[in-house]
Amino acid sequence: MLHKPYKSLDEQIAILRSRGMIVHDSAVHALRREGYYSIVNGYKNLFLDANLKHTNEDHYLPGTTFDDLFALFSFDRQLRGLLFEGITQAEASLKAACAHEFTKLHPDEVNPYLIPDNYSQSRRSSAMTLINKVFTKILELDGNPHNKGEYGGKTYIRHCMEDLDGQVPFWVLANDLSLGQTVWFFQTQTKEVRLAIAESFTALYADTHAKPRVITIKQLDRIFNRLVFFRNLCAHDERCYCAHYDNRLNESVFQTVCDLAYLMDKESYGTFFQKFFSLIDGITETIPRQAQSIITAIGIHDRSQHLI
Repeated sequence: MLHKPYKSLDEQIAILRSRGMIVHDSAVHALRREGYYSIVNGYKNLFLDANLKHTNEDHYLPGTTFDDLFALFSFDRQLRGLLFEGITQAEASLKAACAHEFTKLHPDEVNPYLIPDNYSQSRRSSAMTLINKVFTKILELDGNPHNKGEYGGKTYIRHCMEDLDGQVPFWVLANDLSLGQTVWFFQTQTKEVRLAIAESFTALYADTHAKPRVITIKQLDRIFNRLVFFRNLCAHDERCYCAHYDNRLNESVFQTVCDLAYLMDKESYGTFFQKFFSLIDGITETIPRQAQSIITAIGIHDRSQHLI
């Protein structure tokens, strides 16, 4: 016997109505396009009647509509899109800083990122894994003209492999790295390189801010660990607004929004921040009964908690 048997759209709607939800015919389109599990199971918690939790079935708060649930679903998707946009800018800055500072210390070496001695000796094992499973794999596959696999077809690397005797500068290779792989590279570097990268972000911040801030190595480690977590949620279209990195309450969406103030220029961050609170204002007006729960889940305690 299947624990989760197939249900037609009509049966799905009947289930929701039997649990106290107001469902209009327009819900059929949303369910067909997005799926019951993604919308209902992903976002129902704020709409359930806590007084009836002891029963074996979900029961929705009186007056709850499918449109309310779908509004939260849609808000979260827009939130993911906005976060992804900001994180992408931070990722570009990290790649640029890593490429510049690392290469500056190894100006005469061919593909210095393949040399284990160029990494922190305390992180040697991690560095070897990075070299063998990421960097070498990229170069080997792109060096094969017949390869069309995951890493194949990158013309900028293929050009270096075929026309420049396999010399692929890190600033070229970095275009083929994910944010997680770039952070991995940063965290396996020597203290000298890591400090230079942190100083690079400090200088970037000073370029567009009247009040300078020192951005430390430890700050960058914490910030980019969070950004990798939320970037992956965004990329895979997973529930985001109530997510917490490492299951810590202070590692929230809003903390990530504040993190980006260190990494984006002032004007870009100001626009980003305004868009963020425009989304918050919109959803709290649309479903006011859930407003405080949404704000708390996102991690907002004080709107002035930003760094622009």
